[in-house]
Amino acid sequence: MVLFNTIQAGAFVELEKRQPLLVEDGRLTPYWAQEYIGADLVKEEMRQMPNLPRVPMAVYDVGFEKEHINLAFDIPVDRAMNGNRPIKGHHGTSVAALINGKGMVSVSEFVNYVQLKKVSPAVFYFGAVRELKELPVKPQVISNSMGWTSESVLELATEVDQMGIIWVMAAGNDHPSEIVEHERVAPVISVGSYSPRGLQTLSSQESDQLDILAPADEYQAAIDGNGQEILFGETSGATPLISGSIANARALIPSLSRAQVEALIKRTAIRSFHSLYSEKNKAGLFNAYRFFRVVQRLHAACGSNASCVQVQMDSRQNYLFEGKSLSPRIQSVCQSKHALAKAEINSLRAQYLLNAEQTAYARLLSCAYRNEGYSINADYYENVALIHENPKALQNKIQTQAVQAVLHGYNASAALRDLQILNDSFREALLKAQAGEAEMTDYRAGELLKAYDNTTKVEIP
Repeated sequence: MVLFNTIQAGAFVELEKRQPLLVEDGRLTPYWAQEYIGADLVKEEMRQMPNLPRVPMAVYDVGFEKEHINLAFDIPVDRAMNGNRPIKGHHGTSVAALINGKGMVSVSEFVNYVQLKKVSPAVFYFGAVRELKELPVKPQVISNSMGWTSESVLELATEVDQMGIIWVMAAGNDHPSEIVEHERVAPVISVGSYSPRGLQTLSSQESDQLDILAPADEYQAAIDGNGQEILFGETSGATPLISGSIANARALIPSLSRAQVEALIKRTAIRSFHSLYSEKNKAGLFNAYRFFRVVQRLHAACGSNASCVQVQMDSRQNYLFEGKSLSPRIQSVCQSKHALAKAEINSLRAQYLLNAEQTAYARLLSCAYRNEGYSINADYYENVALIHENPKALQNKIQTQAVQAVLHGYNASAALRDLQILNDSFREALLKAQAGEAEMTDYRAGELLKAYDNTTKVEIP
């Protein structure tokens, strides 16, 4: 991956100070992750809602740089440490920026940090939870992009859950290893990562308890502990997108329980390709905009009445959104190949996010991004359409991308993840790599070849 400096900025693409990205064989908008989930659309709508409260939040990470975190109040902020020596808290600062940083990078403008704690290994979680209990204002959401080294943390998570605090946890980046049992069964929202083309990230772990995937991979716009623009990602970057979005929901309905939030996130998700063939991993792609709009409807009907909210959650009508008519310019974007204005693309994105199963919107978005030279974004929307229209064609497309990943050495390509949907053209490419006729290393090709030969293949009808 490199930054791509020569492409002309499109009429509708928000770049701020960043440049488009070159990913594998195509171009990608810098804020693709925030765009895919509709984070900017949610923030814009929330700005029009008077008197919304800020939601108290905690982040548990390896350390932070206070000067680069958007704090409403002055609170203690833990530094990252190497033994007794302070080091830059890049990771925690990136996580915090994705939640409520300034500009396109973040998902929320209604977060109030009340605890930013250094955790890992397990002993630090005990200290963090002990401090949490003593806080005069307790968090409603915990964002935790670090794994648990000890099953003893499960007891803490259960205790926190019983306090009504929603703990959001990264599912881990060690695929194909299983998520460890004490994390799998924990009363948390478990978050995986997906790639710019909509496939689960190569490293993102899975289980039958994985709740949702959010866009991150290795290409997520964030800032580091020096306040500099960087790329972040994997499940560490996916998790704060969910945490901040849950805070937005709790700004409307503070009484939402973890179980209710989990159900809403799943029901408003965009269908994932792997859900068509994976026996245990059915996690969808996070849709922040539809999630928020459904919560908005629940709030309008119930306020904070918990029993009313539960009844309304069971009503199918609250999840259905009437499609709005699109302008002739938008409708003709595939034929005319003209550039859409920002207001036009946002109108189209909103309709897509509210009605992702209606593939006409995804098709129009694919054309709009392709017209602007963003082929990876265009591929994503085309893939979403193919999941509904022709999943076999999408399988064929991924098989081709997997071969290209071998030939060109795209070692982190998400097309290399699910070997069961690939075919022997992939095997032939791996043999070429072992013979020195492709850019993938002999060692990596050998690993994949062994795994491929031991995998039962799946043909999607």
